[in-house]
Amino acid sequence: MERALVLENFASKALDWPIVRSLIVPHAVSAIGERALMELTPRGEAEAREALLRTREMFEANPDDMPPLGGLQDPWAALEEAQRYSRTLDGEGLLGISRLLRVVEDLGHWLAGRRGHLPESAALWVGLPNLRGMRGELERALDDKGRLVDDASPLLKKLAQRCAHLDRAIDVRMRELAANPAWKVSIAEGHFGRVHRRGGRRVLAVRQRHVGRIPGIVHDRSKTGETLFVEPREVVQIANELNTVRADRQREESRILMELTRSVLLQRGPILFLLERVAELELALIGARYARAVGGAPPRLPGEPGAAKGLLLRGFRHPLLLREQELGHIDQVVPIDLRLGEEFNLLLITGPNTGGKTLAIKSAGLACLMGSMGLALPCEPGTTIPLFDGIVADIGDEQEIRQNLSTFSSHLKRIHQGLVRATPRTLFLLDELGGGTDPSEGAALGEAILEHLLEAGIPAIASTHLGKLKEFAFRFQRAENAHVEFDLETLAPRYRLVIGAPGESRALAIARRLGFPEELVSRGTERLERTDGETGALMEQLREVRLGAERQRAMAEEKLIDAERGLVELDERRDEVDRKSDQLEAEAQRNIEERLSNARRWLERLRALLSQLPPDKRGLLEPALRGLEESLTDASLSDKRRAFVAGLKKGATVFLPRFKKRCEVTRVYKANRELDVRMGKHVMRVAFDDVTFYESL
Repeated sequence: MERALVLENFASKALDWPIVRSLIVPHAVSAIGERALMELTPRGEAEAREALLRTREMFEANPDDMPPLGGLQDPWAALEEAQRYSRTLDGEGLLGISRLLRVVEDLGHWLAGRRGHLPESAALWVGLPNLRGMRGELERALDDKGRLVDDASPLLKKLAQRCAHLDRAIDVRMRELAANPAWKVSIAEGHFGRVHRRGGRRVLAVRQRHVGRIPGIVHDRSKTGETLFVEPREVVQIANELNTVRADRQREESRILMELTRSVLLQRGPILFLLERVAELELALIGARYARAVGGAPPRLPGEPGAAKGLLLRGFRHPLLLREQELGHIDQVVPIDLRLGEEFNLLLITGPNTGGKTLAIKSAGLACLMGSMGLALPCEPGTTIPLFDGIVADIGDEQEIRQNLSTFSSHLKRIHQGLVRATPRTLFLLDELGGGTDPSEGAALGEAILEHLLEAGIPAIASTHLGKLKEFAFRFQRAENAHVEFDLETLAPRYRLVIGAPGESRALAIARRLGFPEELVSRGTERLERTDGETGALMEQLREVRLGAERQRAMAEEKLIDAERGLVELDERRDEVDRKSDQLEAEAQRNIEERLSNARRWLERLRALLSQLPPDKRGLLEPALRGLEESLTDASLSDKRRAFVAGLKKGATVFLPRFKKRCEVTRVYKANRELDVRMGKHVMRVAFDDVTFYESL
């Protein structure tokens, strides 16, 4: 219920979020990310900022080096069901939790190696609960398909061995009986030497008329009744014992699963916390993947370097139109540029009622909604999204029509409810303001609503086709006009939003284009000029002035965008140089360590031969060998290597070039320059010189 209220406060249905979300879901790489996206709601300001930073990090990172999340199952439902209904988790559910814990550890290693360029993402793994003990318990009890292994308990192992022994004994005896020459005449034709199963018991196919010659229990018969499936008396007792042992084994397995479930539920809170962290990381990945797929980018926030002070859409393309283009239903999607909140708090889009205005309003609302969720947008870099506390959207009236309200009443109801809760941190969207009633009264009421929004400092974008509201933005400093370009040749909107001038209704031009008699069109034109001549001339002058200013602004913005792109390219080149420098250093360190390793092996051989030399010669060579060993030790220590060796501690991760594996450090012996590492289930001791921090070795 709380989630539904949050979405309602951001007008998610009116802004088509459920449909847009369905287009983003395919970019999830695991069931955890898919669930997180389906449950995603607008966030608080601090949380949204962090989420957007993580999305930006993933977007700017190497797309071929993404976090290992693919194929991860989501154990949330099984865990919640076990908690709510006191149910025992099955092996598959426990395996899902075990894999989650393993992935959390792998992600920790992955993030640790990329903390420099993924700091916000790496911060998700700070202070995570340590559940290695539980992971080990689950991994020891389950195989890779979620089945209990025989070693899960001593009793289970004993019962499993007894089951195997009895099963083999039955199998051997049944094969002997099936091939017994004395019974050949009694066995059904074509079944001599064959053993069948009925109800889990092994049986022989016996002719009905010879059934008395093979004493035993009849478990089934053929459709004709000519063949009976008999379990020979000689194996009945063994089979009964096998069933008893199997029942004991099932009880022991149930007990073990119950114990494992109890252990898991005791750590339910920490497990859910880990799930939430994995989900947050994947949401950032989903946002980055979606942005790359649609040629978009994560938005900036006001206050960030290079960001606008308010809402700024650069080249925004509505996701639903992008989908229509992908399906071949439309040729292209015209990008929308829109701004609000810097020079003006109210943007009034006027012009003919052709749909372009609604698209602009929905685009602005959807962009703010997605930004508040921490997602990237189908837009150009530099787009800035303020983090609003809510969105009011009076767009369409389908719900109110179902409630038998008139169109105008439905608009008023929505607007009134929005005004009650709106604050300066609420985005107010009004589509076709003043429509559905008498134009004069609708314009008067619309003007009153717009004045109230301006006085209250509530940012708003409104559209209308009422001519009287065109003058509104000329009379208020914090209001601005806009219109959607219209093609008189095709009688269709071009969808390009032009800020700085109101739109023209084009009713007379459209009438002429549609073939209305010229006499009627001319008469209408004369009446329009008489009624609105002076006002129209003044508005046309203001229109030209503002359009000129907008053209200058657009040119300045283009130069700014070019400069920003240059800076981005410069940063990318610098990062590439840094990566190549690190790679060269890693390769150099690898070559050094490989050569030093060979030198040490020769040194060990010399030491082995030293004992075979006479004492006088041995005394001469020992100081030389010690000096050589010290030189080899110093030669391997670059600055990074020294820092790595000094930082070795329990719980750290090191790379063993000899085995090409990452291992966890369990103990460090600095005096001896040795350490214990865990490799699989085993712990082995290695020298400092045998481990490195370069995974590429």
